[in-house]
Amino acid sequence: MGVKMPPGLSAREVQDLYDRYAPGMYRRAFALLQREADAWDAVQESCIRVLQSAAEFRREARPMTFIYRVTTNVSLNMLRARALRDVAPAPVEHEGTVDPLATTECRDFLLKLARELDERALTVATLHYLDGMTQEEIAQILGLSRKTIVRDVQRISALARSLGEPERNRRGAG
Repeated sequence: MGVKMPPGLSAREVQDLYDRYAPGMYRRAFALLQREADAWDAVQESCIRVLQSAAEFRREARPMTFIYRVTTNVSLNMLRARALRDVAPAPVEHEGTVDPLATTECRDFLLKLARELDERALTVATLHYLDGMTQEEIAQILGLSRKTIVRDVQRISALARSLGEPERNRRGAG
């Protein structure tokens, strides 16, 4: 099947990226979605988006940064769709090194935020609350200024407090 590749990444590069990063993409998607099938759907959709946006890939960015952002956005969109349907995810047992209670509390809190935030703000909230990234790290991953992220985090934090942010999610200005 002859797929014409955009100039950013070749078909071989995309395959290499998938082979290397799919397990991490899956862990990221699963941390947010808490369902194996949904996580693999997110990985598949993320790979499609990486292919579609390969021409936009900035060679100065690390491939994982690009893939991480795409996977996070796909997962958050799926999470938002689920939140809008008000479907509670079934508890899932999954081996991992993260505290499942903390992840579940944070994911449930992100579901609340998903009803109120646009895609970029929800991505910022996820990187801040779930991943514990600093504002500088978030700015780097999203390719935005730190000043923009500071404003976003302040707005998100105010919303989070009004929605009853879980105690363990409260962070400093980072």
